[in-house]
Amino acid sequence: MARRGLPNYRKMAFEKYAPICVHCGFGIKEVLEVAHLDCDPQNCDLSNLVILCPTCHRMHDIDLIPTDALVRLRDEKRKPRWAKLMKDAAQKATQTKRLDPGAFQAAAKKAIATRRARAAAKAAT
Repeated sequence: MARRGLPNYRKMAFEKYAPICVHCGFGIKEVLEVAHLDCDPQNCDLSNLVILCPTCHRMHDIDLIPTDALVRLRDEKRKPRWAKLMKDAAQKATQTKRLDPGAFQAAAKKAIATRRARAAAKAAT
């Protein structure tokens, strides 16, 4: 829906900010919306725009998500720390394998077979 006389604020916002919902992290660009923080659609300044999923956009519009929180989340540089998840995954895998005494040996044999198969495939090329 193009608004006459206004800049393409959606394009401007997606050029400036990452294409994810700043509140929940939803990341399908085609579904994301650009919200006006002051709820004034005439104010298309970049400092007034934030990218949200439809659910978070509605929650912001009815003041369930505060504007200052969205501004802080939009402007801070965040980097995911995947190691935290991997650490938990490794611990869970270890605990699961401890329940089955032969699991460690089976995993080791599978790893050795995979390495040998890859080495043979590499040598054949």
